[in-house]
Amino acid sequence: MNTALRHKAAKIIGLVSLPFSRRLRAVTPLAVRVVVGMVMIAHAGHFTPDEFGVILDQRLGLPLSTLVAWLVTLMLYIGGALFILGLFSRWVAIGFIGHMTLAVALIDVHEGLAPQSGGGMQIALLLLTGSLVILVSGPGPLSLDNVIGWDSGWSDKPSS
Repeated sequence: MNTALRHKAAKIIGLVSLPFSRRLRAVTPLAVRVVVGMVMIAHAGHFTPDEFGVILDQRLGLPLSTLVAWLVTLMLYIGGALFILGLFSRWVAIGFIGHMTLAVALIDVHEGLAPQSGGGMQIALLLLTGSLVILVSGPGPLSLDNVIGWDSGWSDKPSS
């Protein structure tokens, strides 16, 4: 590779790298939280808890399916709102990860990744991944968790 081409490549990579990404670092977790939270709230509205309970009972034979359906629905509505605000973010992420993992493993896997008829597991996998990102990286500086001091991020330095 000649020197001129290397300089052009470095210049292009430099435009996309540090200065630009540093500015977006604070906004990125907020964007993930807002999108995942909004979709979870919308997801909660697909069925009433009673309808969801019937589905859980008929498809999975789940005991106490109506109670489970109510708990999941409340988690999605309340957890979605908390996720958007960035409050209890890592705890909500754990609940979302559990819910989406079960949805993919028990229901969506039978439909495939992205069937032409709609459905499939692509949305659940995206929600699971977004929740995992917040669990691992934290809610970010633009969150109530950070403002209150409940989650200022994990230190890169090992504890002594």
